[in-house]
Amino acid sequence: MKVLLAGGGSSHEREVSLKSTAAMERALQELGYAYERFDLGNELDVTHRWNDSYDIVLLGFHGRAGEDGLLQATLEANQIPFTGAGVADSLLAFSKDASKRLFKKHAIPTAEWELHLHETGQELPQTNISLPLVIKPDNEGSTIGLSVCQSPNDLVQAQNVSGAFSRLIFERFIPGRELTVGVLGDQVFPIVEIFPGHELYDYESKYTKGMSNYECPAKLDDDLTNQIQNLAVKSMQSVGVQVYGRVDFRLDPENQPWCLEINTLPGMTETSLLPMGAAANSLSFPQLIDEILNLSLKKI
Repeated sequence: MKVLLAGGGSSHEREVSLKSTAAMERALQELGYAYERFDLGNELDVTHRWNDSYDIVLLGFHGRAGEDGLLQATLEANQIPFTGAGVADSLLAFSKDASKRLFKKHAIPTAEWELHLHETGQELPQTNISLPLVIKPDNEGSTIGLSVCQSPNDLVQAQNVSGAFSRLIFERFIPGRELTVGVLGDQVFPIVEIFPGHELYDYESKYTKGMSNYECPAKLDDDLTNQIQNLAVKSMQSVGVQVYGRVDFRLDPENQPWCLEINTLPGMTETSLLPMGAAANSLSFPQLIDEILNLSLKKI
C-alpha cells in the first residue's frame, strides 16, 4: 500500500494538524508502508498531489476546511479514496446544530440549544437559554470560540470570543464530568475522563502541556460505562459516521450523560484522546492507523 499523507491546511487547527501528521508519519514508517507526506496550505490541493501510484489519502487535517465535508466531496468527485467519514457524515457531524437535531431525533440526550445567525462585531443575539450557558460556533472544532457564561458579565467577554463567528450555538451548560469515547469500526474504546485546567475542556486546556489530566478507563460502574459507550455508537450511527470518530459527553451530577458532538477527524498524536482509548484497548498507535487505512479502503 502507498499512502498520501496530507495535513496542515488553512483552519484554526493547522498547528494541531501538523502534530497529528508527524505522528502518523512515524506510524507509517513503523508499519513499513510507502508514503509521501504533504503540508498543504489549501486542503483541496490534495487533488493536485494525487496520482495513480497511491492507494489512499490519509487525512491529517482538523477543523473547518478539512473536516466539514468540502474536502471529502472534492475527493469523491475525483474518485480519490480517503480515510474516515464520507461527505454527508462529515458535513452533518461538523455542524453542531445539524448533529444535535439528529441526536434528538434518535433519542440521544443532548443539552437544550438554539442556533443564532450573528453579524460579527455586533451585539450577541438574544436567547431563551437561561444562564449558565455555553456559546460556541456551530462549525468550528477544538472548542475555538467557546465561551462559558455563568453571569451577565460573562456575556460581555463572550462578545469578544464567540462574537467573532457568524453561526452561534447557545447551549444549556451541563455541570459535571468531561468524557470522550473513541469508536473504530465495530470497536468501542474505553472511556477517557478529562480533568481540564479550565471549567470546560477549551483550546488552552487541550494544547497546553500539563494543563489537563486524563484517566482511561474512566472510573465509572459497568452499567454506566456500557450506557455511554452505547450512546457513542448510536450517535455515530445517527449521523452516519463511517470508519472512526470520537464522541464527547458531559456526565451530570445525577450520572446522566449528555452527548455534545462527534469529531470525525480527531487529534491523532500519540497522546491524543482517540489513541489513548485505543491504547487502553490494546491497540498501539501504528495498529490504530493501520486499522483506519484498511477500514477506509473497505468503505470505498
